[in-house]
Amino acid sequence: MVKAATIFCKTQLLMIKKVLAVCILFGFFLLTLSSCSNISTEDDNQATRLMFTDFERKIAQKMALDIRYFCSEAPIKGEHCQQGVTKLPTALADLIQATDIGAVVLFAENLVSNQQIIQLTHDLQKAALMSKSAKPLIISIDQEGGRVVRLPHATSFAGNMAIGATYVNNKTKYASSSSRVIGAELNVLGINNNYAPVIDVNTNADNPVINTRSFGENPQQVAELGVAAVNGLQAQGVMATLKHFPGHGDTSIDSHLGLPRVDHDLALIEKTDLAPFKWVIEHSDPAMIMTAHIQYPALDSATITSNNGDKIIRPATMSRKILTDLLRDKMAFKGIIATDALDMAGIAHYFDKVTATVETLSAGADLAVMPFKIRAPEDIAKFKVFVQAVSKKLADKIAQGQLSASDIDESLARLNHYKEQYIHLPTTTIAEQVAQADKLIASEGHLAEQQLLANSATTLLKNNVDTLPIVPADIKHIHLLVANEQEQQALQSAIVKQWQKAGQRQLKITSIIADQDKALAKIQNIKQLIQADLVIATMSVKAGSVVDLGGIDDLLRQAVNSLKSGQVLPEQALSTKTLPTQALSTQVKANYGQLVQLQMALAKEKKIKSLLIAQGSPFLIKPYLSSADAALLMFDDKVMADKEGNYFSAGMNASIAIVIGQQANGVLPVTLK
Repeated sequence: MVKAATIFCKTQLLMIKKVLAVCILFGFFLLTLSSCSNISTEDDNQATRLMFTDFERKIAQKMALDIRYFCSEAPIKGEHCQQGVTKLPTALADLIQATDIGAVVLFAENLVSNQQIIQLTHDLQKAALMSKSAKPLIISIDQEGGRVVRLPHATSFAGNMAIGATYVNNKTKYASSSSRVIGAELNVLGINNNYAPVIDVNTNADNPVINTRSFGENPQQVAELGVAAVNGLQAQGVMATLKHFPGHGDTSIDSHLGLPRVDHDLALIEKTDLAPFKWVIEHSDPAMIMTAHIQYPALDSATITSNNGDKIIRPATMSRKILTDLLRDKMAFKGIIATDALDMAGIAHYFDKVTATVETLSAGADLAVMPFKIRAPEDIAKFKVFVQAVSKKLADKIAQGQLSASDIDESLARLNHYKEQYIHLPTTTIAEQVAQADKLIASEGHLAEQQLLANSATTLLKNNVDTLPIVPADIKHIHLLVANEQEQQALQSAIVKQWQKAGQRQLKITSIIADQDKALAKIQNIKQLIQADLVIATMSVKAGSVVDLGGIDDLLRQAVNSLKSGQVLPEQALSTKTLPTQALSTQVKANYGQLVQLQMALAKEKKIKSLLIAQGSPFLIKPYLSSADAALLMFDDKVMADKEGNYFSAGMNASIAIVIGQQANGVLPVTLK
């Protein structure tokens, strides 16, 4: 009996051990499954943190990642993740906690509403404060105004060249006022760093990436406006960023798509390209300067081996002579040196991610911007490997005497200094922050500042005798050609307000909206045009660049969209001798520029006054000037919607005011040849 009992007990113990073993295995399986599903536990986070050494965490603090897109499941092979991050995924929050990254970059896809943005920036900072360094994030954005804006529904100024057009009559007034408004609106959303202002001196009419993003062609004017813009932003608690050092104004290549080279001699570089940076450093305290992916042989002719084995001149972003010897030491810049995005072709086409990041940090950059893309959970592990690879190469350089450990520590000290100076996390509730943002952003006062800039910047490019000003009482019918319905509503609203202001309420307005498939057919029916007293066409003349959309991720999408434009009308079809019969019967789909030329040519043939209201680059407007009696340029003005959903445009408001007699005060800050 005792023996049987003993056997029974042993059997029971064996069964218990098996059950325990199964439970342990099952528990391990659950933990593994949890990890694969991005469901984090404190133990898992702790284990991940321990994967990084103190030195690796230091290097991660010198990186700024974009969180533009993230897909919880990896996209199908050959496709790209296009899911915008509007709510911080657990996987990305864990990454921030685990790696101590120092900054993030936000794009339009991250920004939907005031409440959503505030919640996102709150969650980002919460994750950062839970990291080992417990340092807040630099949260950056490109909110220049004009061509390059990311925030929806924010006050939208006409941009730097518009500000440059006000300099003769107003000096730095509008650089100050616009940057103060932009800074205030960013700050209330939890965004503490603006990649602005651009202080490149635009001396090349064919420059596709700078163009109207520049204040103009005069280095001293650019410098003074740059100081005002920096001071305006930073007075609102937002770090300003001078860009693109040592100057991107005289190139015909977009560094998003290639590697530009500037062959100026040293005297010209100092007089033109470097002058605004030197002036702003001496007359202000800019928190950040962004490098340009651009070759300057006169500043550094040393070569580096690219991916394919070619020897190429070091881009400024990877040049210690330019970033440390020149900017840090000779020009005495004390702030943060940040790279332009390292995924741009000016770098990424020539160097792998690790080499690019190592070289720019070795050159003296404090912050490597967008060195690695994280778009899916599988990229997180790859990023950790990337940080370790970069750290190892930097450690090797230190061991070999090519770099000093103190360089890394001093760089981190700079980053932390400006974080302490500018990042003051809210002490109020999210609901209170949202209420403040709703009250401030695109407020009546801010929109008034937007209108004042447009009034002072809008420039009269052409005015044939007796065209402008127009007496409203003499105009009973205005015919419009516009690109889309939003423009139509904004322009019509501006016209109606000015005519009513002049006491004229009887006015007929007809329109052709060109983004409809049958726009050419509508032009064939010229009855409305020949009955009009005035023909007005709007025209957007922009030098296209990937930066307008956001970055290199948009290149493929931009290429696809460009295929949607129609064939070009034959040159002979634009002759007034063949209008309206032959040209208008040409059975092709015309692009918008050709529709404008056709409309203006018809007006000239019928002896009807015509006005062109242009938006964008003064360099690109010339082909359209000859066909219009008068032309106004409102630079990069945006059509916006008010709280009731009605569209308006500060530039169109200013333009129509000029049409009926207000003085055009804008003076082009560039020379047209």
